[in-house]
Amino acid sequence: MWVRIERSRENLFTVTATSQELSALVAGARMALEAMRSAPEPPPPAAAVELLERVLREFDIARERLAGGPPGGG
Repeated sequence: MWVRIERSRENLFTVTATSQELSALVAGARMALEAMRSAPEPPPPAAAVELLERVLREFDIARERLAGGPPGGG
């Protein structure tokens, strides 16, 4: 299966991916965040770091919800 991206409306996309494809994308995002956090001077833009942190946090919450577990692991 190929990753498929559809534009649902302006600034909203629907992505269809296998679990392995999604895992690879999220792992890449986590690696990028870690690289940004440990970047030498000059630091990356704070807004970019905050956005990536928020997206990954919301992904983790959504994944927990999908699995039927409590948000935040508590």
